[in-house]
Amino acid sequence: MAPRRGKHLALLCLPALLLGGCPGERPLRDEQDRIIIEYWHQPMVTSVPGLEDITREPGDFERHLAREFMRRHPDVVVKTQCLSWEDLPRKVPISVLGGRPPDVLMDYVGRTSGYWYQGVLEPLDEILAGQTQDFDPKFLEAFRLEDADQRRHLHAVPLCGWVQLLAVNRAAWDKRGLGHLLPTSDNPRWTWPQFEAALSAVAEPGKRWPLGMQVASEQGDYCVLQFFWAHGADVYSQRDYSRVAINSPQGVAALQWLVDAHRRGWIQPNVATAGNSLFDMFWRGDICCLPSGISLRRTYDNALREQKVTADFDGDGERDFDIMFTLPPTRPDCPIRLPFGAAGFAVFRQQDAAKRRAVFEFVRFLSETDVVRQYAQAANQIPSRKSVGDVFAEQPDVQHVSALAAACDRADMGATSPHYYDLRKRLPPHLQFAFLGLKTPAKALADFEREARVVLKTDVRSGSR
Repeated sequence: MAPRRGKHLALLCLPALLLGGCPGERPLRDEQDRIIIEYWHQPMVTSVPGLEDITREPGDFERHLAREFMRRHPDVVVKTQCLSWEDLPRKVPISVLGGRPPDVLMDYVGRTSGYWYQGVLEPLDEILAGQTQDFDPKFLEAFRLEDADQRRHLHAVPLCGWVQLLAVNRAAWDKRGLGHLLPTSDNPRWTWPQFEAALSAVAEPGKRWPLGMQVASEQGDYCVLQFFWAHGADVYSQRDYSRVAINSPQGVAALQWLVDAHRRGWIQPNVATAGNSLFDMFWRGDICCLPSGISLRRTYDNALREQKVTADFDGDGERDFDIMFTLPPTRPDCPIRLPFGAAGFAVFRQQDAAKRRAVFEFVRFLSETDVVRQYAQAANQIPSRKSVGDVFAEQPDVQHVSALAAACDRADMGATSPHYYDLRKRLPPHLQFAFLGLKTPAKALADFEREARVVLKTDVRSGSR
């Protein structure tokens, strides 16, 4: 029998073994005495305008940025790592537990805020000293969080943001002479009866489903939540993050509508298990519209280049795809509320003063106007800096719908509440049960609320109740 001590050591090393080593701080300098900076990031961009020859895969642009920064700072070496959407909520928390987080993380505010509440991030106010006037106030508001003394700090430097809309392939209707059922680019608004009529008109059971949806995971949960807001339901009420508000008559009605739409054949059968395959179904014409941000325009361009777009609704062998963005439909008397999200650069706590200066300088570089512009153009997202200008100038339809979206109320996802991510990942299983017919919508939401109450009693920083 192995000694108990060895067993305990193995358990202690487990989180770090998943990352490729045992616990302990990362090396401070390399063999050439250069400061090492670890930069982990989202797969936000692939092809960057003006840099198409060297940016063909996710991570290429970040490696380009690292080379440019090292050219300016030869005493620093930047190591980049592109994490998949699935790895971001898994690998980073494990690295924190193992004592080996990256130095800089570019990720969604709903996840970076969680690290702030754990007390493992640097406040970054000094990085934007004298520059805050160039940043959109809604970005700064989203990234400023309270510390233990209730003082607000910038927990990450804003990069780009998105607003949730509805992406529609007009060709699915136009090729059947049903284009009159859709909104127009001049007035991209739906009435609820118009939306239901449009879905019903193109549904072909077993072959084509008009609305794409997924509740397989918490990734993109705002897509399904959009239909809760459309029914007047709230996830949280009036910024009260001590309880969830989704288990309401409006919330039950929203989930009932979604479940009924699934049974009618308006939503694809694999709603409980679909992930990123949803986009492939859209390109093939298996689904005709899906909730999405305007970043999908760039994704569509990439899919075209990779010959993934094969929708053919009339069987003539020609591609049928005409992408259009609309505001999401809402029930009568319910205002349009849109979720707004953003990504930014967070810095994990630094013990060495020289390295801290180098890391802060790297984040200053990443948040320069030119870099923010490149990220925003490549991702087709809203830039955090005003000096970037209008990245949608060559997309008048997107420009128009984005202006309308900016005038809509913002839905409260609770993205910067202390328990946001823990609660976020607990909702999909209950939605899955409802779609699979294993729970009624009322029971699914009641069970989620009961589970949420337990989570909300937990002290995020101490883990105690």
